[in-house]
Amino acid sequence: MAYNNYFPQTYTSPTYSYGATAAPAQTWTTPAPSTSQQVNAINWVQGEAGAKSVPVAPGQKVLLMDSETNVFYVKSSDVSGMPLPLRIFEYKEVSKVANEEATASAQNTYVTHEELERILADLKPKEEPKEEKKEVKKHEFLI
Repeated sequence: MAYNNYFPQTYTSPTYSYGATAAPAQTWTTPAPSTSQQVNAINWVQGEAGAKSVPVAPGQKVLLMDSETNVFYVKSSDVSGMPLPLRIFEYKEVSKVANEEATASAQNTYVTHEELERILADLKPKEEPKEEKKEVKKHEFLI
């Protein structure tokens, strides 16, 4: 790991000055390492507890891959450095066979008008024959 040294080392060559005509000493400086480069590496953790223990810089997001299960975590913090809730995602392999089955099942979901009318006719309740209602006469009683 490279440490940033704020005081660069200078190298001087030994020159001897024998008077006013002597050449000035040459100095060389080493270039400082660039800190603006980011390394895009995969961060592996062991379980949710490992993901929670990873520090995150204020206002940043970190992708963490779980080495034990098929999940990955997105850990982030707000601009003040307070960690936000850990987001957990599952991932699975998508195969070509599964995509073909999904398109085949989607093609079989349509019904023609004739099929729809037949299905609705089967579902419609059969009408019962109407019975004639008998009139009931009211009797008036005089008291």
